[in-house]
Amino acid sequence: MLRSIFAVVLLSGSIMTSVSVMAQTTEQVLQRKLATIKTFSASFEQQVFDAQKQLLQQGKGQLMIKQPAMFRFETTEPEPNLFIGDGTTLWFYNEPLEQLTIFDAENEVNRTPFVLLTSTKPELWQQYEVTQQGELFIIRSKDVDSAVKQLTLSFSGNALSKMQVLDMNQQLSEFNFTLVQLNVALDASMFNFTPPEHTDIDDQRQR
Repeated sequence: MLRSIFAVVLLSGSIMTSVSVMAQTTEQVLQRKLATIKTFSASFEQQVFDAQKQLLQQGKGQLMIKQPAMFRFETTEPEPNLFIGDGTTLWFYNEPLEQLTIFDAENEVNRTPFVLLTSTKPELWQQYEVTQQGELFIIRSKDVDSAVKQLTLSFSGNALSKMQVLDMNQQLSEFNFTLVQLNVALDASMFNFTPPEHTDIDDQRQR
């Protein structure tokens, strides 16, 4: 469920060489776009659809990204939840239940296409296929067991304007970004989490 939320998000050797070159060029175009985004801050509206395209849920929140490997994903509606990653640790805080789950960031994030938003490591990019349609980039996992099957990024100029996440159950989450700010100063404390007193903590790193 956690990997789907990143959801609550990137060629076969038999393909002709010319097509492979094209795929590599597409990856380079996307990498250059992402490399210009040192920090990203935006509000979002989210819609979640099932496999039959029926609306399941709507929400609102804010996304912050800071290179390298830091992000803060906060929902305010339908209920407050918080995902924070600093590249090493991943915190998921359910505010209404006062529950915190802590994960190893590499084990969770690096196995989803979201890692490409903040990483240029070739070994990670090789796990995904990237295609382009204008300012839209479709990132598909080559791993048949991946929780996130496809990540679609839409740009308006250099800014990320929309993101779609398709999970292994064919559930689609759409995020439309507004009030976008690029390359503004974001304090490092936004990407760390200290649990409130009396929080119920489940540390998955110890398992």
